[in-house]
Amino acid sequence: MSVHPIHIAVLDTDIPCYPVYAKRGLYSSQFNVLLTAAANRINASEYHKNRRSLSVHITAFDVVGGSFPHLESLRVSPWSPTENRPPGFPGPVDAILVTGAAAAVYDKLHWIPALQSFIARVYAEYPRVKIFGSCFGHQLIGQALLASDKSYMSQGSSFKLSVEASSDGHEIGMHPIILNPAFVSNFPPLARFTPKQPFHIQVIHGDAVMSSPADTLISRGKGAMLPEPWLNIGSSIKCPIQGLYKPGHVLTLQGHFEFDAFATAELCHKFANQFNWPADLLASHLENIRRSVVPGKDDDDDSKIAAEAVLLFFAGED
Repeated sequence: MSVHPIHIAVLDTDIPCYPVYAKRGLYSSQFNVLLTAAANRINASEYHKNRRSLSVHITAFDVVGGSFPHLESLRVSPWSPTENRPPGFPGPVDAILVTGAAAAVYDKLHWIPALQSFIARVYAEYPRVKIFGSCFGHQLIGQALLASDKSYMSQGSSFKLSVEASSDGHEIGMHPIILNPAFVSNFPPLARFTPKQPFHIQVIHGDAVMSSPADTLISRGKGAMLPEPWLNIGSSIKCPIQGLYKPGHVLTLQGHFEFDAFATAELCHKFANQFNWPADLLASHLENIRRSVVPGKDDDDDSKIAAEAVLLFFAGED
């Protein structure tokens, strides 16, 4: 069976808090480990039988320091098994991955407008390149591609999209996410999730992509409205938009498949210091985070399944 290599440019938008960095390195390194493991599971799965094996190559870019992929390196034609490249060269960039960050997209930081412009240009001019974002990356992509002064229409209602601080405060830990069936239908690993069996990955955020006015927030049980052909991946009680999906082109997650309870708890402690949380609030968040912990084993969550879905998206199998 031939191999389908996937070259992913990971845009590091932050450095993990020190205990996580000391144990696991940069976010780009963490995504490399997790997506490579996801490729191995997919290649051994029944639903991927008789398909080309997937392999992962990560190139990291420090966008805070002004490092971006050269546009000339981005894929402009469909991948072919007959592509020629020098040994060890990963080939054109197939996907852009924007990591999480402690920053907010509306912060006055020098690198955020440049990152938004880059994402908007890749989206408009390089449709063969898949775009994915986690947490801050989800919000940045929503801001760059959908949030503007433009009004959208859906089911006779006018609405706008924005990225703002959540009125319900931080959503942290393990919260049940009801996935949108229209989204789930594109990804075999997600088929097990129903309203009676919600999806769970670690979340830790105080901002969210929002649809306004408020009366557009619930649309036939699918969460907040989005302009066609975009889909909302699903909703939780505190966050109506848990991700964005434009089939074959863009996918985002408000949650972190790259975080386990250890990483989320360390970041939670950092947030507690930053926002001066009282001890009881911190304790409540930590209790929710640690609901996924199984002593001596991997966390009991759906992060591995989420990683597989993201990699299938990168491979063009959604």
